[in-house]
Amino acid sequence: MRRQEVQHGLGRAAQADALRRHHQRPVQPAPIERAISTAGGVRLDALDGRSMLRAHPGLFLAGEMLDWEAPTGGYLLQGAFAGGRAAAAGMLDWLRETGG
Repeated sequence: MRRQEVQHGLGRAAQADALRRHHQRPVQPAPIERAISTAGGVRLDALDGRSMLRAHPGLFLAGEMLDWEAPTGGYLLQGAFAGGRAAAAGMLDWLRETGG
């Protein structure tokens, strides 16, 4: 068994299947004053330089999953796109390192 399978108790396929089966349904939309952007999420110091969550190796985060704020007007989208690209590059590096 690979290191990450032992550590998490689930292989990659089982983790992906669990994520696909998980659904969250919103109760109601937030008023526009709150819906523009939100604060909160995973603290940036919980990630390594590759956008990987230190507590869960192999789990990469970006965008609104993170605790960061930006003014409205496209900055949040740009940040999410750039963060997603950085997390994907970090994931590829990690997969090369771990033989995944």
